[in-house]
Amino acid sequence: MNKPSSTPHSEPPVLQTTMLPHHSQESSLSSTMHAPSRILVAEDSPVLLAIMLNTLATAYGYQVETAENGQQALELFMLNPADMILMDADMPVLDGISACAQIRQLAEGRTVPIMIVTGYGERDWVDRAYQAGATDYVMKPINWDVLRNRIEYMLKVKQAEEALLAEKEKAQVTLASIGDGVITADAWQRVEYLNPVASQLTGWSNKEAIGKNLSVVFNIIDEDSKEKVYIPLPDELYLPKVQDKHPQIILCNESQTKHFSVENTAAPIQDHKNRIIGMVLVFHDVTASRQMARDIEYQASHDPLTGLINRREFERRLNLMTQSVLEKETEHTLLYMDLDRFKVVNDTCTHAAGDELLRQVSKVIKKQIRYHDTAARLGGDEFGFLLEHCTLDNALPIAEKLCQAIQEIRFPWDRHVFTIGASIGAVSVNFQHANMNRLLNMADEACVTAKDQGRNQVYVYQEKTKAQPGSGQWFLRLQESLEQDNFCLFQQTILPLNKKDQGLHYEVLLRMQDEAGQLILPGSFFSAADRYNLMPKLDRWVIHYLCQWLHHHPEHLQKLNLVSINISDRSLSDEDFAEFVLEQLSRWNIPAQRLCFEFTELAASTHLLNTQHLLTKLHQAGCYFALDNFGIGISSFNTLKNLPVDFIKIQGSLIQQVMDNPLNRSIVQSITHIAQILEMYTVAEFVENDPEMLKTLQEIGIDYVQGFALAEPEPLK
Repeated sequence: MNKPSSTPHSEPPVLQTTMLPHHSQESSLSSTMHAPSRILVAEDSPVLLAIMLNTLATAYGYQVETAENGQQALELFMLNPADMILMDADMPVLDGISACAQIRQLAEGRTVPIMIVTGYGERDWVDRAYQAGATDYVMKPINWDVLRNRIEYMLKVKQAEEALLAEKEKAQVTLASIGDGVITADAWQRVEYLNPVASQLTGWSNKEAIGKNLSVVFNIIDEDSKEKVYIPLPDELYLPKVQDKHPQIILCNESQTKHFSVENTAAPIQDHKNRIIGMVLVFHDVTASRQMARDIEYQASHDPLTGLINRREFERRLNLMTQSVLEKETEHTLLYMDLDRFKVVNDTCTHAAGDELLRQVSKVIKKQIRYHDTAARLGGDEFGFLLEHCTLDNALPIAEKLCQAIQEIRFPWDRHVFTIGASIGAVSVNFQHANMNRLLNMADEACVTAKDQGRNQVYVYQEKTKAQPGSGQWFLRLQESLEQDNFCLFQQTILPLNKKDQGLHYEVLLRMQDEAGQLILPGSFFSAADRYNLMPKLDRWVIHYLCQWLHHHPEHLQKLNLVSINISDRSLSDEDFAEFVLEQLSRWNIPAQRLCFEFTELAASTHLLNTQHLLTKLHQAGCYFALDNFGIGISSFNTLKNLPVDFIKIQGSLIQQVMDNPLNRSIVQSITHIAQILEMYTVAEFVENDPEMLKTLQEIGIDYVQGFALAEPEPLK
């Protein structure tokens, strides 16, 4: 082409802009947009530049900026990047191809369409233009229709690319901001992208992970088996559904020092022809929620104090055990254990001591049972054991060792050292005994029998022997007996030894009547009454019935000197008990001086302040008090200083050997001497009808004697 002679411009180029009116009959892409596209035209021929300016601006409606050489075009583009560049190939200062190459080095110039306008058509020149970054070229002389269509096409492509890039950037921002980890991979599971959360959890940066196998970056194992878990290949995923998440998996961080519980989903990526070209994996950290679920599950099934399973979980496992014996005809053993003398610790040293003792017992239990057996705290001081695939013969040595281990516990607390024991009931879980509720009742009954036979032993439930009611059954029977007055009172005479006979003096004893009218001794139901907090009701029943009976038998009341009534430690701690006694005395018109309330030394030590308050109030009314079972407690003589009792009933085991055991005799003499100093009367219990014993007790100075050999209990009459 003809090249005009020109010199480089030293001044900045002047921006020239011409707009096509909106009513132009020519249509173009830019006329339908909010703002017309901006085209930078670089041409050193003034004539051709004017024609191009007029055509592009006036006819086609584009904004047009002009430059006379490649250097001006580069500077204009750096100041204000255009949407497209038309560049003459051969220009002074800087030719179009060189300018194109430099513009491509700019961040804004990497994607801008650049069309070279040239009169050269040689292959070498065309290759050099494309290598410099030209998008296309047009030959001179210019065919304006071809130029218009190429411009519109290039701008459409540019707009589509920009829209696609914008969507990609939005997607990347979205992926970077969501709380889930996202990994994309190709059809062969080669990683292509990780978002920041995925990088944080896996320990791999996006740069390090690209190209690596998905199973290396997303290294997961089964939470239970610890075996490696693999994500299926894209073509193995169920289309079009997303793969179900693998349950309970752990993600191992690349450093192998961190592990996360995760939940994940995987889905294939398809192109427009539904061909699988890759996959996307989405996962999130559920470590905290899974741990919370485990904690909740643990708390729902375990006793918080001892760490053993609770009753609910125990019964669930026992129910499964009963089902297994029906299906497989196997045999297991159920043990039901109740601690002996635990209440002494719990009441004497507060519940904090009781809780600590239970924790120590649970530690002993865990050491004594087999690793696959079940130990549970069923409530209070009751424990249950399920010995799987263990016959009674094999279970008994385990139960006996458990008894022995608990008996050897030494529990120090507040300057005292306590010992306890355990009574255990055992029952076979087999084809004949496969009902959960029945098994629990049988084991409870066997445990009650173990207690009745002396405590600290194992008793096997005997089907042929008439079983004693379990504690739960006793609770129902006691409730029913209280409602229907199925109790009666017996009296046992207390005889004077060194005192004058001043009238009737006896102790009332409680008896229960069964459906057949047979009498049941309190030893059979007192432990259950105490466990279910029914002792205060029994105490009140005795006082009410006795006062009512005396009121209706005035001739007996006239002969009566003193009647002793046993009260439980729970009544000692009952703030309303004194008011109840006074109300009954007033209601039935009974002199307070006729009643003497007995309580044990242990109960008084446990509830010292409450006992002092009760004694003070009822003493003022005229009632008497006796300290029962004196001489074997943990603070015998100290108790006498703090309680203004009137009688001291010396424990029967001391009395029974008073003639043969010098130590026992010395203890009884000391108690009697102190009682005389404190102006208290003494009563010897368990006295035999032996003249020599009576003489010895008289010589010691005992005031009153009581025992089955002297006077058996008889109905109140």
